[in-house]
Amino acid sequence: MLGVALLVGAASMAAAQDSTGLPNYQGPGVASLGAGNVGLRSGEQAELRYYAGVSGVVDTNLQPFALDAQGNLLRIHNLYGVQVNGGVYGMHRWKRALLGLDYGGNYHRYVNSNSYNGSDQHLNLGYTLEASRRWTLDLHESVGTFSIATSELATAPTNDPNSVFTPSTLLFDSRTSFLQSSAYATYLQSARTSFTVGGSGFLQDQKAAGLSNSGGYTLTGSMQHRMSKATTLGVNYSYSHFEFPAFHSNSDSNTYHGTFATGLGQFWTFSVEAGITVSEVNSQLTFALNPELAALFGVPSITENSYTKTIYPSGAATLERKFRRANLAFHYTRGLFSGNGASGTGREENAEMSFSYTGIRRLNLGVNGGHYKLVSIGQNTGTFATYAGSAGITYTLGRGISVVARYSVNQLQLDVGNYARTSTGAILGLMFSPGNIPLALW
Repeated sequence: MLGVALLVGAASMAAAQDSTGLPNYQGPGVASLGAGNVGLRSGEQAELRYYAGVSGVVDTNLQPFALDAQGNLLRIHNLYGVQVNGGVYGMHRWKRALLGLDYGGNYHRYVNSNSYNGSDQHLNLGYTLEASRRWTLDLHESVGTFSIATSELATAPTNDPNSVFTPSTLLFDSRTSFLQSSAYATYLQSARTSFTVGGSGFLQDQKAAGLSNSGGYTLTGSMQHRMSKATTLGVNYSYSHFEFPAFHSNSDSNTYHGTFATGLGQFWTFSVEAGITVSEVNSQLTFALNPELAALFGVPSITENSYTKTIYPSGAATLERKFRRANLAFHYTRGLFSGNGASGTGREENAEMSFSYTGIRRLNLGVNGGHYKLVSIGQNTGTFATYAGSAGITYTLGRGISVVARYSVNQLQLDVGNYARTSTGAILGLMFSPGNIPLALW
């Protein structure tokens, strides 16, 4: 809430300036760290717009963090009920500032069980300020709370390439809350060269006792040089520190990347960064002693320190196509993972795609999906993989009323214990949102 207040306050100070727009220095394919894509719909800027409505909801094959009477993991196969939805999205532009907002919230109540009754919330807020001719300030705040991994708020694309929270990697449908704040300053040395410094911090809170909370921070420095109107080269260095209290574990990681971004014709953009990450994980392991040793040492257990150092290739690539009223994007990431409550620091490998279309009259359509792979560093918890996908549609009936539908599916696999589960979520309802263009939720 403090971060939100700071961002809104900064936007208010800039509000007296005329609306013209910020310069786009870094070139096609280079992501903005502040307002960025927050509040965009189908690749286009949208004015601030609110919505509210009611939906029917069905969720299947949920995995709470609990055991049944036989000591097996408990499954909840079908839940159905009603939820109330609301939110606001869009961007607002001043002469030297840009604010992006994307908030969604709901309260759901199931008629056949009260174990998952409650509220989900998700807020992305970005602010970019051109403080002077050479300095630009980028602020970003992301905060949310979810209880079901297939919730429409959890499965919608975040448009934040630096987010540490990936709902598709959650093993359990248990209440998870997160907060991530970042601040970056960019100095334009010349019309072609810029330097950026900054960092981000995050917290993840797991309500279920036995899952580990996590927290940490990342410090970043980068240089970008624009070779031509369409092509940019650069280098990037990041240092990350993560903590996992329940596992008595922490890690320090250094990442070294080279970057390249270019425009491919009039509509396509491509960016890639590649290099290595060096991760060092420290953990404390406790062992119970047999009775003779316990009597000798006077303690029932001993604690040993464990150290693991891993060097692995890392990077990311994005290919994006902008249409007049649509956006198509493919994204690949291989790098550092900040934990999901069941594991500590890890290596992740994600491949995602998203498509969104907003017509000039009645229709908004969104499809996204991907494959997510996670291997923990320093813990023998096997390889975790997820195939996730979702599709949503809104259709305007008139007078600000729209029909809204969305379907999500997650297929989870864990090679340790041959664990596998497929869960789904679906909503169908009505939304009210006055405006001249279709309501764009997906």
